[in-house]
Amino acid sequence: MKKKSTFQSAFFNLRVLIGLFVFIAAVFLAMFATSAIERTHRGEANPFAGGLRPGAQAEVSAPDFTGQFSGRAPSGTTIQLEQVASGLTSPVTVTNAGDGSGRIFIVQQTGQIRILSGGTLLPTPFLDISALVSCCGERGLLGLAFHPDYTNTGFFYVDYTNVAGDTVVARYEVSATDPNVADPDSSQTILTQNQPFANHNGGQLAFGPDGYLYIALGDGGSGGDPQGNGQNLETWLGKLLRVDVNGDDFPGDPDRNYAVPPDNPFVGIAGLDEIWAYGLRNPWRCTFDRATGDFLIADVGQSNWEEINFQPAASDGGENYGWNVLEGMHCFNDVPPGSCNDFLNGGSTLPILEYDHSLGCSVTGGYRYRGQLYPQLDGIYFYGDLCSGRVWGATRQGDGTWVSEELLISGFTISTFGEDEAGELYIASYSGGALYRIVGGPTPTPTPTATPTPTVTPTPTPTATPSPTPTPGPITLSAVGYKVRGFHTIDLSWSGATSASIDVYRNGALIATTPNDGFHTDSTPNKGRATYTYQVCEAGTATCSNTATVSFGGG
Repeated sequence: MKKKSTFQSAFFNLRVLIGLFVFIAAVFLAMFATSAIERTHRGEANPFAGGLRPGAQAEVSAPDFTGQFSGRAPSGTTIQLEQVASGLTSPVTVTNAGDGSGRIFIVQQTGQIRILSGGTLLPTPFLDISALVSCCGERGLLGLAFHPDYTNTGFFYVDYTNVAGDTVVARYEVSATDPNVADPDSSQTILTQNQPFANHNGGQLAFGPDGYLYIALGDGGSGGDPQGNGQNLETWLGKLLRVDVNGDDFPGDPDRNYAVPPDNPFVGIAGLDEIWAYGLRNPWRCTFDRATGDFLIADVGQSNWEEINFQPAASDGGENYGWNVLEGMHCFNDVPPGSCNDFLNGGSTLPILEYDHSLGCSVTGGYRYRGQLYPQLDGIYFYGDLCSGRVWGATRQGDGTWVSEELLISGFTISTFGEDEAGELYIASYSGGALYRIVGGPTPTPTPTATPTPTVTPTPTPTATPSPTPTPGPITLSAVGYKVRGFHTIDLSWSGATSASIDVYRNGALIATTPNDGFHTDSTPNKGRATYTYQVCEAGTATCSNTATVSFGGG
């Protein structure tokens, strides 16, 4: 288990003054943050009105011209991200039907499910329920899971926020005539949950090895769990639910079409029967290890800590993951007094992994790799951060502890991971609208060779071939900068470009090639005063925008 780091200093009084200042600033921000700004689907500050435009992403290395990102960890583990699809709109879930077709299903937050088949993104959505969905921010079409016997039943399940702002889990059925199109009129509600606030909707759906459907719900929103839902066993909010979609214990209720598994941990005792585990803030991507049946649950933190929780396959359920008494392995709300101490010493199930907000701001859970193409990656749990774009790999040690290391910085907002039928893994870029496959194996490292001494031969002096000089063209660029959790974040907006892709330059250096959707977010760590000058060009050409400059003061 990751150990908490401590720092020592001889300047005790200075530490006290600094701590007091930070405390006062934190209280001030807590008083005003919720009412002053929207929240993203992770519950973090969202500067984008009306849409989930995740806040900050860390400075990244630019992709090469093949659409790949690559990185090597200290252990020698090497991965690349190879683009397999583009042209998506706000992808938030990537999964498969388990029907032998090899298709990948991609959920768009705006209410559509797209199919990637044989490397081609089909133009017609598998399902479009955008008219039923409230989007975006932290709302929208958020989850998708296929029935374990989808080949015979044709059933699949979605989790979405309806136009009233509440969560709906519903069953749909594939059409009888076209396997790439669902029947939009086949909806049957499984359950609904009132949402008191607009954030922390959760949204994960997953069938476990037991055949039951697991449903992740956030704590209801706002900030700090003001209603105390995480620890309240009389509400579904802040919980993992477990239901049997093949039965119906509520035949008279059209909004409850499921049965309660008789071995759920709170059946027959205090607590709602559907609850499987509790003490969660906003679980964002919970996945089963297809080899072991273990359950990994990423839970987004409040102010300081992001966490990964682990539930072994042999679990009988009932775990308390600590929120809102704990945030990660740290005290958040010691009410009643002594609760934190109790929870940290056996009264709750502590996370296996955590990281602080110097590395990002919002965890995105992933999968343990169980594919066949890259055996060197077997058993590695991949996860990332929405804001910083970091990708980590964690491995379980013989003593049950986990060791994690950063594998690369992706350069985009990581909204979800995905798994295909063969166990190969994928990462989605939310703002970039693209899907990448994780590729393992060593990245070739050029071996330096001695440069031969040239033979002095009279040769004509070559005429230097000038590099294309970007010249302002019909593209108009604007830039807005702000500070988010230790990053300088700049929103770029442009119009007038006609190419499919856009090259983005910062201070004269190419930093990204992105789809021409008129928008890009760039972020770098806040190191004090800084000035950034941007220009965008039609990819590979000298047709460029005006320059736009953003300056930041100290602090």
